[in-house]
Amino acid sequence: MENLFLVCLIPPLSIAEDIDEIRNNISEKYNVFESLKRPAHITLYNPVKISSLANEAKFFKALEDASYSDAFHQVLKNFNAFEPHTVYIDVEQNDGIMKLQSQIKSALKPLNLIPAKDIMKFTPHLTIAFKDVKLPVYQSIMKEYGAKNFKRTFNVNSFSVYKHTDKRWRPYRDFAFKNPADKPKPLSLFD
Repeated sequence: MENLFLVCLIPPLSIAEDIDEIRNNISEKYNVFESLKRPAHITLYNPVKISSLANEAKFFKALEDASYSDAFHQVLKNFNAFEPHTVYIDVEQNDGIMKLQSQIKSALKPLNLIPAKDIMKFTPHLTIAFKDVKLPVYQSIMKEYGAKNFKRTFNVNSFSVYKHTDKRWRPYRDFAFKNPADKPKPLSLFD
């Protein structure tokens, strides 16, 4: 048994539809399709392979522990890129998304799912084209989209886990935020 999971934020359907329209337009015009294999999402933790039911249970327990968070507003604004192959919608950094990602990373760290050398600095973004984008195509996409305006705002009160099944990412589980004040305190000898 080996399962591949992705921890992410999924925008509301109306915003995801707007993003899918952009992704489809780019795919048709520039003949790049890799981004369409994934839902419109903001990655909170790199995809991880889990090969036992015991480790899967620990993974979901850690995510449950990371779900004590306050809701926040998230702004998606304009277009940016990781040169020379990834084009994305900018996800404005705010305390909410940075704290949520940090909580998830901290909760999962003891499980050693990702080697320390592979953990990158978190730059929130929503990819619209990557992997199959070659440099000339990248330059054309950025020439077209780099100056375009795009802005959507949504409330975040949960995060999602997607599972890779039958060569597709599929919704698997959602974690609704719980009141941080209700989070159990670690046991201590000195309380």
